[in-house]
Amino acid sequence: MMNKRVFLALVGASLVTASLGSGVLTTEQAIAQTQPDQTQPEWYNCLTREVFTPEKQAWCDRWSKLQNGTYIVPLGFGPEPTFETVTLENGEYNRPGELLVSLANEPNWLAFGDLNGDGKTDAAVLFGVNQGGGTNLVTYLAAVMDIDGEAQALRPVALGERIMLNGPTTIENQRINLSQLTQTEVINRSFVTDGNSLSELAQLPSPERAELPDGTVVFSQTPTYAVRVLTRDGLPYINLFDKTTGQQVINGFRAIATSSVEGITFSYAGSTAEGRPSVQVSVASNGAQTIEVNDMALTDAASVTGTVTYLPRVAMPPNAVLEVSLIDVSRADAPAVTLASQSMVFGDRQVPLPFELVYNPDQIDPRFSYAVQARILVDGQLRFTNTSRFAVITQGNPTSVEVRVDPVSR
Repeated sequence: MMNKRVFLALVGASLVTASLGSGVLTTEQAIAQTQPDQTQPEWYNCLTREVFTPEKQAWCDRWSKLQNGTYIVPLGFGPEPTFETVTLENGEYNRPGELLVSLANEPNWLAFGDLNGDGKTDAAVLFGVNQGGGTNLVTYLAAVMDIDGEAQALRPVALGERIMLNGPTTIENQRINLSQLTQTEVINRSFVTDGNSLSELAQLPSPERAELPDGTVVFSQTPTYAVRVLTRDGLPYINLFDKTTGQQVINGFRAIATSSVEGITFSYAGSTAEGRPSVQVSVASNGAQTIEVNDMALTDAASVTGTVTYLPRVAMPPNAVLEVSLIDVSRADAPAVTLASQSMVFGDRQVPLPFELVYNPDQIDPRFSYAVQARILVDGQLRFTNTSRFAVITQGNPTSVEVRVDPVSR
């Protein structure tokens, strides 16, 4: 059986902020910040006896509510654990020999802010969980919504065993930002609320952690819907136009992006009460797309597939961005019409890069001409673009094409 002293020693050895040198978790008090840093969240010692300022009183009231709050705790460390609801007392829950839970009460491990845009103050907390009295210790991140009202803790996410931070945990732009230190790198992670749980934002748009500039990531069409995934301030959003009703049923609602070696998925949970459907757009590592509305895959679309390559033997940096579009080029005296598009960062990949452009076959006129356009940008500067037309779909042209882009003179 693990006693409290041993458990706290394990947590203290695990929950360490690298910028502080060595942290010690304690459930006895909120430790005052000894070296104030303008980049760190506000922190107070709530056990002093002086008359508190209104700001300190509000902060300490929130801190106290967290110390004695009710949390959802995973049981088991597999991909699909069961969950138990526990109520802490002075920052700890202890069921001897079975389950110990303790909040990380140190500067940098706690943040207050608005997580869902309702104007109310929420909280981000980290806690350690030990099960069965062994030496295993897993750190979780949880969000507590409306800390000044009926505080509700969301289902947490596991950060790992014996983690270290490289700086303060913050809440900005309705997301929790956390800088996690490993033996080989610093990983800047961001999390947003997703219904009753937290979800991690993928480093758009691929696991390589390179970010797309703000703009359209995916634009795809079917006979019934047009869907657009876009980014603003590094966050993903979704638009959905219902062609059967002629209405924009989802207009700029925030999406959740999750990534893996298989690719990236953008999802919006929908709202039954407001009649908004759920949407999921998945882009595989080979460029293939899957679009689901209300959990039903849209199979009535068509697509153009292919690769983009170039001849010079030069490598693109990880932040290089490939943009590919399917355009209507029939009207020489009018701007081309974009029917579908896809953007992706290179990350650790090089050409040829695969793509799939999903379009509505009902928009295709066999008399018209269509082509694939591609370009590569680095830091917003155009480096490669196609100088030849790569015709597709009509007039005997294929629906799969290798697009060659050429260097742009600078």
